[in-house]
Amino acid sequence: MDSNKNIVRIQSDNSKIISGIKLVAEFCQFAQWSATPRQFRELKTQKEFAASIGVDEDTLSIWKHHPKFWTITQSAIRLWIRERVPDVLGAVYNSAMGAGAKQAGVFLRAAGMLDNKK
Repeated sequence: MDSNKNIVRIQSDNSKIISGIKLVAEFCQFAQWSATPRQFRELKTQKEFAASIGVDEDTLSIWKHHPKFWTITQSAIRLWIRERVPDVLGAVYNSAMGAGAKQAGVFLRAAGMLDNKK
């Protein structure tokens, strides 16, 4: 009797199925890598990234044409931005405190305390 038949997968198992993709985890890693701004990537080239996950560089080029690739990439970009909003607001605040009127306006608009009308 095969004991694997009774396994119930949970969300943390990364059991997502993406049609036409055999290496789902690697596909998602590539989307995440693509979403990372170039200056923050540890692996700078697509060739280096391909080698790190054990696929041919041509595979990555094929993956870019998969309908789910850019959806996953855009989702990762949005998450990357959301995680950095507090730091950006802190930088805007520091700049505004340095008497920059334009920066102060950006900060107050972000806080909903200044009308967007010119």
